[in-house]
Amino acid sequence: MTDLSSKEQEGWLALREASEKMGVSPATLRVWADDGRVESYRTPGGHRRFRVGEASVPFQKEKRGGDARWRLLEHSIVGRLEPARQETELKRMSPQARAQARELERALIHLGTLALQREPGELAERAMEVGAGYGKFNWRHDIAPREALETLAQVRRAFVEGVVEFLFGMGEPDMDELNLWLGRVNEIIDRVSVSMLEYRGEVSDTNVGK
Repeated sequence: MTDLSSKEQEGWLALREASEKMGVSPATLRVWADDGRVESYRTPGGHRRFRVGEASVPFQKEKRGGDARWRLLEHSIVGRLEPARQETELKRMSPQARAQARELERALIHLGTLALQREPGELAERAMEVGAGYGKFNWRHDIAPREALETLAQVRRAFVEGVVEFLFGMGEPDMDELNLWLGRVNEIIDRVSVSMLEYRGEVSDTNVGK
């Protein structure tokens, strides 16, 4: 556990402060920290602290020792989603809202690739956080449940296509392995979808669409 002096702790922010400063959801920031894309440490009480400065550009940094194959899969899925974005409500939103939506999308995609590497049950809590992030975004921007579910369906379709291409790119895939991976993708997106639909808003939130 990192033990920092008061002087060294200057510049470290709590989760909510750091996420607001960087313009991303808390769930996204947790994913970045777990992936080594932003500096973080835990206090003796178990709370996370994040280093947020001019050099904090998470998606331009690569995790040291990371597997390039997984990053390639993520980029492939993001690319497949680009045409679909032109048909959603995002094109009518502000640049800031579109940026927030893309951060949520990337957090979900990264979570999906993690699910391919470990049991989805281990990621249940994180899936709930990502889903809540989507729920809050939808609530603030008056996005109807049907539109919100279609957005996640687009991610699901892009993920399935990306996984199939990914496995065939490594050679003739075993059908059991293919079914396992597709099952994990569907399970994690289902968890996010349920969490998103269960979000009911917070008193402190301001619905920008109202």
